[in-house]
Amino acid sequence: MSSSDEMSIDPTQDDDDGIIDKQQTKIRVSFLLSPSVRHNRHQLELPSEPMAVPSNIRKRGLSAIVNHLLDRGDKDDDDDSASDDDEDNERLPSIPFDFLLNDKLLRLPLDSAARNLGLSTEHALELHYFPARLPPKKEGQSEQLPDWIMVMEYNNGRLWSGGADGVIRTFEQDGEELKSGCVISAHTGPIKCVSSLTDATSDCLTYVATGSMDQTLVTHAYNSKKDELNLHAVYSGGHGNSISSVALAGGSGGGKQIMASGDWDGGLAIWNVPGSSSSSSNDNVGGDANGNKSSKKRKDNNSNSKSTSTEGTIQEVQPIQSVRAHSSNISGLAWGYNSSSSSLPTTLLTGSWDHGLKVYDVSRMDCILALNGSRVVTSLSRCSNSDVVATGSPDCTVRLWDMRTNGEGGSGSQIADKTLRQSHKSWVSAIQWSPTDPFVLATTSHDGTLKVWDIRSSLPLHTVKATANKGDKSLCLAFGDGFIYSGGSDCVVKKFAL
Repeated sequence: MSSSDEMSIDPTQDDDDGIIDKQQTKIRVSFLLSPSVRHNRHQLELPSEPMAVPSNIRKRGLSAIVNHLLDRGDKDDDDDSASDDDEDNERLPSIPFDFLLNDKLLRLPLDSAARNLGLSTEHALELHYFPARLPPKKEGQSEQLPDWIMVMEYNNGRLWSGGADGVIRTFEQDGEELKSGCVISAHTGPIKCVSSLTDATSDCLTYVATGSMDQTLVTHAYNSKKDELNLHAVYSGGHGNSISSVALAGGSGGGKQIMASGDWDGGLAIWNVPGSSSSSSNDNVGGDANGNKSSKKRKDNNSNSKSTSTEGTIQEVQPIQSVRAHSSNISGLAWGYNSSSSSLPTTLLTGSWDHGLKVYDVSRMDCILALNGSRVVTSLSRCSNSDVVATGSPDCTVRLWDMRTNGEGGSGSQIADKTLRQSHKSWVSAIQWSPTDPFVLATTSHDGTLKVWDIRSSLPLHTVKATANKGDKSLCLAFGDGFIYSGGSDCVVKKFAL
């Protein structure tokens, strides 16, 4: 492939007129398929020999070149060389590509990006390319609910939501509509936090923990075989104010499950969550070593619940640890990264309205790392494969924090916050990292938008309207299997395909 062939591609918007000057400066580049591309690599891989491209070429122009070299996309209308054989063997459709230069997404002209990164253009630049992430596309929504959707969580094929009316709802896809499944009134006040976990010994059993402004913290057990949602345990003695954050964790070995919860006053509590064996028998009546104060039969008088038993074994649980972790509202909790799925996590990450972020050793309940930010932390989420944390703030900004430690109270790496470019126009209400891509996260805001980010760029990849009317607030989101769900003050759950 000669340089003139490369220049015949029209990489639009590479200069002011959309036309490339053939006399302009060129830069040599090598196109390398990103290791993150695991499927159909043989169809997307290019030879790594360097080639010359215009120095001011942008992402769109580079994408056109890669598609041309891969022989993808429609043939030019004025291509007289097309034969009958070409018509029988149609090209594959073109693919929009993204490019990494020195592990940063290319968002500037190539020469400007190389200069900003301090890279020499005397040698060929290595550009790692991969199919670009497409904008979220709305694929369905629920019926209008009675009150605001405050929080949501996706687990084991189901979406769980908590409303300002204190009701837990499940949602499943039914054509273009998200249909509500089990519904149960769990609290007398708005639900402020939710977390879910599949039982370690039974895939058909899911625990859903919710905390509320009514100062109650409970777990419900959902049996997918029976399609039943029942009150499972009540947690008392750990908090004296509104419950604002909760996080469940479990290990496959031993079947033990634990829960952390934070409140409006900065209180932090750790609990043992009764397992399926203890919730199905009365062997623990009178108390046990796991903080279960008692176990008794109760009648569920909730008339708003569907598919719930009228009688069940409800555990009353006391905290195993309780401390004052922050001076104000603990707005976000995340269990520390654990490379072994068979064991419980040993650290807990916290974020607060007091501007602080901390790492706690769960066994000793000691703070082993404390970071002080400049803004209130409104939401927190941990990366899927490390203790890098993303937080939202009222100043419309997303920040990244490296909270990795060496386990001895010291830092294992440079710990600093990286601020992404301010893009939201109001309070960042929720943030969540992709469960499958450690570089991708999503945010919602009181400005009514949903944004998808790649942390290798300070600008969001995509922005979509997540609410129906101007002035509505987007309050929560959850990643599903190839989807993002969002909810807010318009009282409708929306589903977007990724």
